[in-house]
This record gives sequence, structure tokens and C-alpha cells, in this order.
Amino acid sequence: MDAKAQISALLKQLSEGVFEKQHILAVALLSTVAGESIFLLGPPGTAKSLVARRLKLAFKDGKSFEYLMSRFSTPDEIFGPVSISLLKNEDRYERVVEGFLPTAHIVFLDEIWKASPSIQNALLSAINERIFQNGDKTLHLPMKALIAASNELPAEDEGLEALWDRFLVRMVSNCIQSETEFFKMIKQKVITEVAIPDNLQITDAQYEEWQHEIEAVQITDETCAAVSHIRKRLKEETKEEGVNAMDYYISDRRWKKCFRLLQASAFLNGRKAVDLTDIPLLIHCLWNKSETIPIAIDLVCTSLTANIDKQLDKLEKDIDKALKDKGKSGTGQSSNGSFSVSSYFYYTLLNYPKGRCLFYVADYEYVAEYETGNSTNGIIYPDKDKNAWIVRALYTGAPFAYKTRANANVKKVTLKKCAGGIIIDGIPYGFEKIRGGGASLFDSYENVATIALNTLATTIQPQMQKLKELFAGTANIFLSDDDLKITKKQFSLCEKRIEEVKAKAQNAQQLL
Repeated sequence: MDAKAQISALLKQLSEGVFEKQHILAVALLSTVAGESIFLLGPPGTAKSLVARRLKLAFKDGKSFEYLMSRFSTPDEIFGPVSISLLKNEDRYERVVEGFLPTAHIVFLDEIWKASPSIQNALLSAINERIFQNGDKTLHLPMKALIAASNELPAEDEGLEALWDRFLVRMVSNCIQSETEFFKMIKQKVITEVAIPDNLQITDAQYEEWQHEIEAVQITDETCAAVSHIRKRLKEETKEEGVNAMDYYISDRRWKKCFRLLQASAFLNGRKAVDLTDIPLLIHCLWNKSETIPIAIDLVCTSLTANIDKQLDKLEKDIDKALKDKGKSGTGQSSNGSFSVSSYFYYTLLNYPKGRCLFYVADYEYVAEYETGNSTNGIIYPDKDKNAWIVRALYTGAPFAYKTRANANVKKVTLKKCAGGIIIDGIPYGFEKIRGGGASLFDSYENVATIALNTLATTIQPQMQKLKELFAGTANIFLSDDDLKITKKQFSLCEKRIEEVKAKAQNAQQLL
């Protein structure tokens, strides 16, 4: 049985009788295989301790240790009491560790931030180096993961930052949200013990072998590019006014561990290289405060389409530059007389997606010039009498009481002049010209829009389709339905932008 089949079957067994915590169990198991510890944030009674107890069952002959911390907890209660006989007879200070944290494979410490400084200091080396100093002996711990839990995050300025940084994976454990799942839990009989078949449990030898195979997993340029986007965004967030830079601080050590987590995910999914379907796991590694979780979600999701967005930025920049350069050449606003006029007072917009669209001629001189970088407020609304959409600019003294059209589906827009037309909310539209009149298209600019459309069709849209297919067909066992839902939302936003740039390029063809 390969690793993926074993882990998939193991997770199914471990999740028996568990409701809305399957994803936490899956990521906790992934973290354990990667050799990382995990912190669970949530109120009492949300199955945080259950995760640790189930996780112990994943390992052959696994031993566990769990303890509820308080400010009165002593090192004896966590690491074992001092041996009185050794101290008395041999003058040796040594703890009796059997049955305590130093001999456990899976450790669960509840309310960890209440631990005393002496316990915290010992935990630092236990978590990071997997060692414990017992008198004059250095014990190498069998601990595969420490799962900590609390209903609060560590208090600031109390020296807890180093311990907090040791927990690579951080997840929120809430009460059951689905009414269906809630009543399933209510009606379920108490499950005293889950039996895991021997062939599914992870042996010590297998665990050690997997560590070497995880190291061999390739880190691709594609995933490095996604992480570069995340790191850049994190730096930008720290520059925001009133933001504490430490809220977004990720140490080099944590980044190293993040990549190992991605490698472990790839390996346990049967791949020899990390791919973008592993990236959403970073959502659980990049937040330091609960307030920054939405930002962590956003920057991880946008990293998936960062390469496409970068290409779209360049296309838009090229189109805007061509429009601006042509406007400077003197063929744009000065040639208004070459535009055909409809219904005595309106220019007709070309290629408006919702149908026939008219722009009020007298408003044109009040619209901001493209080169200034400014814009003019305007409105667009449907006019039944003219069977068209009407665009008007808003300026002091405008002969138009737009507030009286509140029932006319009025939408506010921004307007800019451009060569041969008008830009509405960033999309350029050409004005219909008088047949046989007006300036001819500028050959030096017209290829910009054509190249943009070709790039969209041959490069960007296929990349977007490939990305969607990658996630739609993924069997990544560590991604939850919520993970896939937020990535799908990001892809929809990116596709919408692709269509906007396409419309911009198509309309620019009428202007360049």
C-alpha cells in the first residue's frame, strides 16, 4: 500500500464519529508526518483534545500525554517528578520521565499559555530540537507532534513569542455550524474507542523512511513564485498605517518549515514535486493574530493567480500607454466633429456590452483628460424612450437632475477622455464616426490591442483553464471543501478580470 492510499484510509478511520473536524484531523496528521507541531484556537468543547487522542491512534504502539495547564502547573507534572532515591543515594538530580511528556509520541497541552516560564523554556527545545535535558543526560524525544490548545492567543509582551513561533500550523476549531451535522452528533452513540487496523498504522521505521522521501520532493519554480508573491504582500501589509510589523512577521525558520510541510503534502499525495494545490495549506501557517486570518487567506489565494495577474497588468499598461500616446498625437479630442451624432445630442458608443449606449455631447468638454490621471464622476442609466443606455458626466452647473432618476436604475461611473472616445470605469469605448470622415486608425498603435487579444487567447486563458482543471481534478487529501471554495472564488475573480481586459482590448481596437 502506497503512502497516499494508507493516509487516505487512515484518515477515514480516524474521522469516525467526528463532525466538521475532519480537516483539522487531516492537517494535524500532515503536520505530524512533517515533524511539526500544531496549535488549535477555539472555545471549550470543540473537540480539540479529541484531535490529539485520535492522532495517537495513527501510530503503531503510540503513546500519548495530555495535560491541562494552569498558572500553578509545575515541571514535575509535565516532565516527571525528580527521583528521590537518586537524589538521596547518588546525589543526582534526575526526573522519572516514564508516562510523562519525554516518553510520549503525541503530546496534548491544553491552555498552554498559562504554563510557567520554566515549563515554557523546556518546551522550546522539546518542540524544536526534540530533546530534553534530564539532569546530566540529554534525552532524544520520540515526540512526533505537540498539539497545543487554548481559547485565546498568547498575550503580548509576556515573553511568549518564541513559544508561539514554534507552532508552525495554527487552526481554528469552532462549534459545529451545519444543523444536519449538529443533530448527527447529538444522536450519535458515544464512541469509546476507534479501532485502527494494524496495516494502516504508521510504524517508527516507516515514519523515518518517509522523512527521507519528503526531503527528496522537488520544490518547483511555480511554487517559489507563489511564495514570492505572498512574501511581497506581507511586506506591503507591514507598511500600512497603524500596523504592527510583528503581526505579519514570518521568520526564515518558519519559511523553511512551511516548505517542508508542502513537501510532505506532495509526498503523501503521491507526487514527487510540490504544486499549487499544496499552497492553500499556508493559510494555516501565516497568521499571528486572529484579525489577520482574512488577510492570510487573501494573499495565499491571490498567489495562485499572481502570474496571470502580472500578465494582465502588463497588457493593461500597454493599452493605456497606447491610448495616452495617441491622445497626445492630436487625433483624439480635437476630432470630435468626425463623430456621428444620434438623437441630436448624443455620441454612440461602440461595443457597449449591454446594448445601444449614448453619451451626451455637451458633457464631453467637462470630462477629465486621460493624460492628467484624473477622472470625472458620471452616471449611466437605461432610457426607455431612446431604447438605449445614457451616459452623463456630473459637474457643477450640469443641466441634469440625476437624483430625480432614482427609479431608473442609475449607476455611478468614472469617466476619462481618450483618443476617439470615452473611458468608463477603466474600459475604453470608441465613438461611432461619420462614414468617410475622421482620422484614420494609427498603424503604430493598432497592433497593441491585437497583440493583447492574441496573448489573452493563446497564453492567459489557457493558463487559467489549466489552473482551474488542476484544482477541479485534485485529490489533495489535505484540502477541505472550504479551501476549494475560496480558491474557486479567486479563480472567478481572475476570470472576470480577464474578460474586462479582453473588453478593453476589443474596444481599444476601435480607438487605436
